[in-house]
Amino acid sequence: MKKIILLVSVISSFLIIKIVNNSVRLSDTNIYFNIAYQIFQGKLLYKDIFFSNFPFFSYVASLYYFLMGKNIEFFYFTSSIEVAIITVFIYLIAYRKTKNFIASITSSLLYIFSFMILSTSDHQTGVFMASLFAVLSYYFLQEKKLLLSGVFIAMSFLTKAYFLPIILSLYGFLIFKKDIRKLIKFSIGIATASAIVLLPFILYAQKEFFSDIFGFSLTRPAGLSKMNIMWFFIIRDFPLFLLLLFNIVNIKKNILFGLISISSIIFFFGYQDIYYLYLNFLTPFLCISFYEFYFFFTRKLNLQKMVIPSIIFFFAFYNLFIYLSSYRDLGKLHGIDRITKKILEEKPDFLYGANDITPLLLVLTGIPPLENVNDAHEYFFTRNVYNKEFLTNKAVKNKTIVIAHGANYPQYNIKQDILDNIFVKETIYKSCKNILSVPVLSEGNTNRINLFKCY
Repeated sequence: MKKIILLVSVISSFLIIKIVNNSVRLSDTNIYFNIAYQIFQGKLLYKDIFFSNFPFFSYVASLYYFLMGKNIEFFYFTSSIEVAIITVFIYLIAYRKTKNFIASITSSLLYIFSFMILSTSDHQTGVFMASLFAVLSYYFLQEKKLLLSGVFIAMSFLTKAYFLPIILSLYGFLIFKKDIRKLIKFSIGIATASAIVLLPFILYAQKEFFSDIFGFSLTRPAGLSKMNIMWFFIIRDFPLFLLLLFNIVNIKKNILFGLISISSIIFFFGYQDIYYLYLNFLTPFLCISFYEFYFFFTRKLNLQKMVIPSIIFFFAFYNLFIYLSSYRDLGKLHGIDRITKKILEEKPDFLYGANDITPLLLVLTGIPPLENVNDAHEYFFTRNVYNKEFLTNKAVKNKTIVIAHGANYPQYNIKQDILDNIFVKETIYKSCKNILSVPVLSEGNTNRINLFKCY
């Protein structure tokens, strides 16, 4: 009972922090919320809705949208619930392997209070649902239920395709074991789940399905610097980095963890458009593998059993301090009610603007998007999916409110009301009026959300 209470206390502490900090943000979460809304309007993914990922998370997002009473704040919080469930499974897996409470609870603590989890779980992007499916796949692999293992790893991949290193590592592990029956069962599970999820879209939106996923996602140029992402990971989650290296060195004793670490590094350097968020595919498996690291160094160095857990606790506390002091408010939009109210007062016919907030405003106001553009990602314009001259002219000739990122730094004599490259700025400045400016804290130069009335 004491062990259960301690695990519940760790998870409860995390959830309380997330509840207090839960807020609407500038986020891709708003796009997924909009997609769920459109599905409930009877639209078909790919055919009626541009979507550059595999479809399973659209099902999950729609379920959340329904269960959470179409409430955006609750929708954001579902990611924290997913993290809590993953933490429980990490504990269960570690404890079943070791029968050691200290190693198991430390694995859970390492996961739930890693900086990566603290910082990325403020958003619901599907990555933690994919993580949960991947961990369940590993759990059933350990239970020798290969069919279920295959089903869950397929669902993980069909939720977020960048979980590919995990599915390849599991295949590599089964091939190394030379157990054909297990490999066949695992493959049947993957094939069955994939067919059920993908068949409706292959039948009814085949062209758009292949165009959206393979024509867009696989050809995206690099976004952020990989070196910056790598150093951020090493600095913020140093224990996870050590586990990554240890698993490679320890590959002879635990082939699967070694394969996951090696394939993750290959994926990181091989896939051009990588983000810090993507590394969540690796995080739960590094934390599960902690028991190998713990027993190896405790025995090798003849350490007292609480030395390494105490170091992990220090890192967890430090991560929490950094998150609460510097990162918890990133992207928060405290003025969402003001923005929604102002739009409804102005009664526009259309909305058009920045893709990290406009999709949410389309849902909250019920006002349709200009030219059916729900997600005006800048990359769509560089790929000529959309034309900013055409859309800007449409906006100023129709009753449209334009939503733009802005920067206002009086101390540096900087004021730029439109930062986005999805508008012809001169046309907006000439033909539209700034009717509302709301402050926001973001990672880049943006510190305002500006509304322009073009009628």
